[in-house]
Amino acid sequence: MTRKEAREAGFIIIFEYEFQKLDADALLELYYTYRSDVDSQKDYLENLVRTTLVHILEIDALIEANAQGWAISRLSKVSLAALRVGICELMFDDAIADSIAINEAVQLAKDYETQKAGAFVNGILASVLKTKTAD
Repeated sequence: MTRKEAREAGFIIIFEYEFQKLDADALLELYYTYRSDVDSQKDYLENLVRTTLVHILEIDALIEANAQGWAISRLSKVSLAALRVGICELMFDDAIADSIAINEAVQLAKDYETQKAGAFVNGILASVLKTKTAD
């Protein structure tokens, strides 16, 4: 499994969180029940899921602050999962370049939803990045 595939797996797990409010360990266990090909990227995947869920309130606050006129409840679950993963990497993973975090989250939104969703995710993440660099 590549880093990109591990990120996509993390996105899928965070998407699943919206439907089953399980903790990180339970969500990862559920994922591993059906997929066992994580191997070399297992630490990255687990860190991404755990960090996202530990900081989910802070991440969601950043989404709402930067998605002007949009409440979390109005966002599609795909866009929400892509935003959560992207913001997690932007704010809490210094090993991932900001441009990569944004590009990968945008691509996930495009792949699982639409081009328009990708543009929406890009706009919010660009705004979050501005607040990060202003600090």
